[in-house]
Amino acid sequence: MTEFPVISSLLNVFNNRGSDVNNKTLSRIFIVLAAVFAAALLCGTFYDLPIAQALYIKDCRPAMVTGFTGFAIYFACCTFFLGVLFRQLLNSSEKALRRALVIIAFVYLYLSTAILLGAGILNDQLFSGVFAFPVTFGRCLCAGSVFYIPLFVFGAVANGPRYDKALVKKSLMLVIIMTFVFLLSTYFNCTVIRPHYRLLADPSAEFTPWYQLKSTGRLFMSIPDLISSHPGSFTSGHAMYGILFLVLFPSLPEVFPSLKGKEKALMIIGGVAGLAVMFSRMITGDNYLSDIALGAIAAIKMCFSYALPKKGSRLKFWSKKNDA
Repeated sequence: MTEFPVISSLLNVFNNRGSDVNNKTLSRIFIVLAAVFAAALLCGTFYDLPIAQALYIKDCRPAMVTGFTGFAIYFACCTFFLGVLFRQLLNSSEKALRRALVIIAFVYLYLSTAILLGAGILNDQLFSGVFAFPVTFGRCLCAGSVFYIPLFVFGAVANGPRYDKALVKKSLMLVIIMTFVFLLSTYFNCTVIRPHYRLLADPSAEFTPWYQLKSTGRLFMSIPDLISSHPGSFTSGHAMYGILFLVLFPSLPEVFPSLKGKEKALMIIGGVAGLAVMFSRMITGDNYLSDIALGAIAAIKMCFSYALPKKGSRLKFWSKKNDA
């Protein structure tokens, strides 16, 4: 395998338990993924419409469930790490004022995250026809709270009374990246004209290649946009979610010591789950291949920022036990 250094590096990550997993190896993994999705983008540039026509299955429930599951896992991870971060910050100080400020900040985070989570649930096509009422902030908050509160509490309890400065930094970075990804994908869905394939009455006449897309003329999103169902497919938020599974899943051992040494397996599981979510979005007609590729490439850049913060450092979620 010496003539294929990139392939050798990938095999070392998953098979060689005696080597150190450093930045160079991890960089190659992300570079390979970026190259794969760049090739997918090139393919989508010429064959987006034929691929969409070949893969689309109207009202395919398994694909709908897979896509919704990807969304649910993403928000579950975000909520869980918010709970971890909340408990960590409370454990960091005995001062009443500082604790009060933490509680106030997390009340706001609860309201905003639960509303976004609830909106995603109520607007998902999996539940079309189930929720016939208008989607409002109050209904979104109620729906989101059903899922948010148990996951948040679970994260806070799982953390326990310990305080770990590195875990605070890790949880904060994860929450920031996940929030940015959600807002970025929602922004493009609102401001770029590219309807879902499943909404096109005449795909051959109405289809627009990704490099010819036009803006809606809006520069900013409105508050109601955050809880509305958008017809835009560009770019794929689910593809971003799927790529971020590669760093979300291997970060769980920081909270659950029983998972230490299983980071490689968790990364593989995250990758498989992410690919399944991406593929399901093309089957349901929600995204074109180019939407998936562009979203994935953007998320890979964020994986670099999180997992490889500086040259020469070791990936923080990778346990030394894995290499022993």
